[in-house]
Amino acid sequence: MIAYTALSDFLLYLVMAFLTGAIALEFVPDGRKPEIRITGRQKMVAAAFIPVLAAAPVVQLAIMLAPAGERLSAFLDIAARFRAGHTFLAIVVLAVLLIAAIGFRANASIQAVLMALAFIAIAYGSHSASTHGQPGLTGHAVHLAVLSVWAGILLIIAWRPSETMNWRAFIRWFTPFSVVLMAIIIGTGIFLMLFVVRADDYASSWMLPYGQMLLLKHLSILPLLAAALVNGFLLRSERPVMHWLKTESLLLGFVLLFTAFMSKLAPPHDVNSTFAREGAAPLAEWLSGPAGSSIRARLDPNPEGLLILVIATLLLLLLLIGGRRELPKWLVAAAGIGFIAAAYAGLMMVTAF
Repeated sequence: MIAYTALSDFLLYLVMAFLTGAIALEFVPDGRKPEIRITGRQKMVAAAFIPVLAAAPVVQLAIMLAPAGERLSAFLDIAARFRAGHTFLAIVVLAVLLIAAIGFRANASIQAVLMALAFIAIAYGSHSASTHGQPGLTGHAVHLAVLSVWAGILLIIAWRPSETMNWRAFIRWFTPFSVVLMAIIIGTGIFLMLFVVRADDYASSWMLPYGQMLLLKHLSILPLLAAALVNGFLLRSERPVMHWLKTESLLLGFVLLFTAFMSKLAPPHDVNSTFAREGAAPLAEWLSGPAGSSIRARLDPNPEGLLILVIATLLLLLLLIGGRRELPKWLVAAAGIGFIAAAYAGLMMVTAF
């Protein structure tokens, strides 16, 4: 069930990003963006998928709490009485209103308000909101909304442009805009992380499934930033280099995927008690060796782990060098993905628990 709900969240993030990016681009004058062909019908179909994908947590609870013949009534009961159900009902209402707003060609500001309310509804059902109230809700909503604005614009420009005119005019505003958005994303991400993992327990949490996904998410951000640096500052062409944009969007997909899986795992408020209850992550003990009865991460350098970290560094440099060299398209994407895998393996191998 974790895989089902995590993949549903991942697809929900993509749909929300697409809609948010499409709405955000409506506020940009035509002369400052490439021509984008997104029809109202496409936006309405995307909005219709929001409640379908958002239903996954309620479906999961219904399956867990009720026998096979009573799951529909359990679903309705959960929707009426549980926090996850209230989130789902709010999202259904907002999705219907958004479909109507798009269908009747309502002002983009109205659509933007409905999307903002949808992010608040999703944040209301999050772990950070349920355990930390208003600060957790606000942090989660801002983090998800800002990420969706940046990701949505990037995905649309990378995969749906019909004309590449106005590229330099687009880059002139989108590059500094992206820097500001990324700063907000990183700041709110750290703010939310500290709700569930103490700063001095960050490395220790790597032994746990949640910590593994957190580490992979953070590692995937580095090649994403490198690709964004290439797209925003190193490439100086008058037309977009599409394989670089698609590489950046692919790396962004990894960030969203790891985030989706992380949100479905037990957060390690206390690493040792979570370890006693959940056990070690599947690959953690294989790479780092068995953990002690009390987990405390410490540096344990070894030639194999250090060599893999050197390889990871070279792969990240290769990604950056690719912005100045005509490298094969597949090699650029492979370097980013390879960095994530190598950096993860290297860090785990030089860390003892």
